[in-house]
Amino acid sequence: MRRLLLASILGVCLPGSAGASFTVTGVFEFEDKGWNYNGWNGNDPMRPIRYADVSVINDNNGQVLGSGSTQLDGSFSILCNSVGTTDIVVRVDADTNLHSSQRIRVLNLSFQEYSAFSPVFSNHNTNNDLDVGTTSVLKILSGSSEANPFNMLDMGVAMWEYITGPLVGAGNTSTPTILWPNFSGSFASGSTTWIDVDDGYDDAVILHELGHIAHNRYSDSDSPGGTHFIGDSDQDPRLSLGEGYATFMAGVTMQGPLARIPIYFDGNAALQNGGVQIRMKLENAEPFANELYGCADEGAVAVTLYDLIDDENSADNSPVTDDDSFTSTTLINGLTTHQAWWDVFTGPMAFASNVTFNHVWEGWFSEHGVGGNHAELEALFQVRRIQFFNDADEPNDSSAAAIPVTPSENWSGNRNLYAGVGDPPITGPNDEDWYETFLLIGSQIDVELRYPNASGDANTQADTNLRLIAPSGAFWENENAGQGRNGAVLDFVVPETGLWRFRVRTNDSIRRYGRYNYRIRYDLENLVPQYAVGPTANPPKLNRFQDSTQLSVTINDAQAVTYTWTPLDGGQVLGSGPEVTFVPPKVTEITDFEIQLEVEDSLGAEADPVTVTVTVDPLEYQEDFPLFGTRN
Repeated sequence: MRRLLLASILGVCLPGSAGASFTVTGVFEFEDKGWNYNGWNGNDPMRPIRYADVSVINDNNGQVLGSGSTQLDGSFSILCNSVGTTDIVVRVDADTNLHSSQRIRVLNLSFQEYSAFSPVFSNHNTNNDLDVGTTSVLKILSGSSEANPFNMLDMGVAMWEYITGPLVGAGNTSTPTILWPNFSGSFASGSTTWIDVDDGYDDAVILHELGHIAHNRYSDSDSPGGTHFIGDSDQDPRLSLGEGYATFMAGVTMQGPLARIPIYFDGNAALQNGGVQIRMKLENAEPFANELYGCADEGAVAVTLYDLIDDENSADNSPVTDDDSFTSTTLINGLTTHQAWWDVFTGPMAFASNVTFNHVWEGWFSEHGVGGNHAELEALFQVRRIQFFNDADEPNDSSAAAIPVTPSENWSGNRNLYAGVGDPPITGPNDEDWYETFLLIGSQIDVELRYPNASGDANTQADTNLRLIAPSGAFWENENAGQGRNGAVLDFVVPETGLWRFRVRTNDSIRRYGRYNYRIRYDLENLVPQYAVGPTANPPKLNRFQDSTQLSVTINDAQAVTYTWTPLDGGQVLGSGPEVTFVPPKVTEITDFEIQLEVEDSLGAEADPVTVTVTVDPLEYQEDFPLFGTRN
């Protein structure tokens, strides 16, 4: 029983082999390449090769005498069987197959496993144990680029220490395989990642690609792939989630199992000092702190996820304190933030279609209920302008609830395509924002949507659609005439007077939320014609010796104007324009005649109709010419 126990712990003996039992011990370490925020620091520290497969080999015939794996400190102890005197060599493989942990492998592009060997110990008497001492596996070159396969293995070991260890507690997955050197960049597919020839010592890049494997194997990634870079806030949000999650996984592995400050760093592997190609601190987003906004930005996704699970004890840029309200004592339904996030990641997000950062928010409350630390999560998301909450105009989700606006050169404040319900409001897809304004026929207007604050780089995933609706119900719709993906109706001549409405929403099933500004402004504001003087009649009263009067009016209007004079009680208007003649009919008693005036400018704007009154008195006579009387 003692021998079997030792074999299971320390190594594996060949079945049925006869001869002396002896133990081979030693240590394997690899040469690392030191780096920090400022790049390669010129140091090449030695680090233990952890959990790697170890084989004790007869150097004369290649027979494996025993096998096992290294421990956390790189040490190994292998129980072997052999007879007599033997030349011994010990091989370490970039593979964790013989350890109880997650299996991870590092291969070349011919799918051959990387290995390293101890010196050969000649003529070893197998009646005695053998300590081979410390074997240092040095860096290798591909062209001018330095790398070490056992560093890549160590990154894989560290990530699965985080995933399967106490912080998360997940099970193993299919074998992650690392291939190096690749000559067309670093990328991942399924359970395999290809590491660029220049990235063999870029720990953050290696961990980032391993993060993609974790995403593929434990949840679901709908990323379309393609060109991307930190600071692009206008990516496909599915891509931003995939890339941001991978960078986040690199960060939590650094601050957890590796106990390093989480920095995304990509350096020139041909150099020994400096060589920074890109860098970013995950705790505070430096040097991009003022650039990474919105959930279509992979950097904003990465630092937001990192803030969700870090705490005051994390090895980052704010030790002892934390820059958000999720701390080491925060529990979400009894779970730590690491566990609470992992349940969202492997639960609701794994089953969502076209998964984006939207599903982080929705999945959180789906998994943890409407309480779910809503206030803390909202505040954390808002740091990177990821705003999943109702704006100040809500509810304005229908024509009847439209918000009155006045045409102006000024843009609105930020509005959110999000209409949550409940308390707190946590589900917000399919939002419609309605606005209304009174417009006069003939005016020319622009109704425009844009990214918040006219940001050239969107800062938002919004893809707005605009519909302009006339009082009669006719409408004009546009998807992309505004800035970027935003809708706009431009140089629009208003065909009817009345209360116009415009509706903002998204027709995109992926970009379901987002932020925008709106503006409705005049290119030309038409005005109702204004009566400056009149209309008047001269004279306003006719006697029996007068058969007509002059009607006149003065109008203030920038446009040409047409005049329509209409007798309402009979009679005739002679002429047209602002001055006409009114001829009343014959009457036998005092009678008032009303003449209505309608004024319309050349753009179609009409003033309210007005009337002028003419009185006819057929009995009126002059005292100087009496019809009856006596002469003295």
